[in-house]
Amino acid sequence: MVKIAVVQFHIRQTISDEDWDVKTNIMKAERFIAEAAQSKADIIVFPEYFLTGPLEDKSHLVDWESKHHKEFCTLAKKYSIDIVPGTIVEGDQSEDAIINCAYYIDHNGEVLLKYQKVHLWHPERKWLTRGGDGYKTVKTRFGITVGLCVCWDIAFPEVFREMALKQHAQLIIAPAYWCFDDAGAIGLNHDGNSEVNLLNAVCTLRPFENEICMVFCNAANDENVDHCPEQEIEHLVGRSQICAPFKGNLVRCDHAREEMIMADIDVTGITDDAEQVYKIRKDWNEGNIHNGPQRR
Repeated sequence: MVKIAVVQFHIRQTISDEDWDVKTNIMKAERFIAEAAQSKADIIVFPEYFLTGPLEDKSHLVDWESKHHKEFCTLAKKYSIDIVPGTIVEGDQSEDAIINCAYYIDHNGEVLLKYQKVHLWHPERKWLTRGGDGYKTVKTRFGITVGLCVCWDIAFPEVFREMALKQHAQLIIAPAYWCFDDAGAIGLNHDGNSEVNLLNAVCTLRPFENEICMVFCNAANDENVDHCPEQEIEHLVGRSQICAPFKGNLVRCDHAREEMIMADIDVTGITDDAEQVYKIRKDWNEGNIHNGPQRR
């Protein structure tokens, strides 16, 4: 059994609202980490851009090789908890590029996995560079294999096939910064909750079709804001959730405010049971699934 904490985190800005308050965000993150550790959580997950917001200017990167993930290595060791510190925007000096990076850090403060975001949301392509390392998984101290992806990645079934069926992931964690207006004027004209509908559907479906457990962690709006997609401002959807085969949604924020949610999951047990029933991994290995390995 693994206890997972998910923080739907409101990213603080400076008083002038001209920049993101990294120091305050780190201090607030530590308070959530301490609370999760006190509640005996094994893993805590934060959202995409949770320290800096979606930076769009290289000048904000004080040094090219970000040191922020190292602060979370220290916190993981201090509180003896595994941490996925959302994403951290980092510079690659050799490529003159900005890359959005996610980490899995274990309770000893060791980086077990680093992922560079591959599927960039359309506006991000103006300033971010697509990650070039592909998808990877790692086996953790809990005996489960974990994979990472970020935000728009979850829209593509191929991402989950790669990690779950080719690399044997049992738990896939997805930090995000997902907004109502990502649907655009066209989508919002159809339904103001378009992106809520998308997230709730995809986060439930991916575990069933890949026999995995999934953690989706989105950022939060200011505490006084929940659902105003009609306003011409950036508005986060929230809806952080933990899902599994058979059960679908285990726990979910049905709002976009700041909150930490937790769930105990027998990841190995439920994913093994899913394979016993649906046999998706067996069919994949035997070449019975479209675009899978060729039948021998």
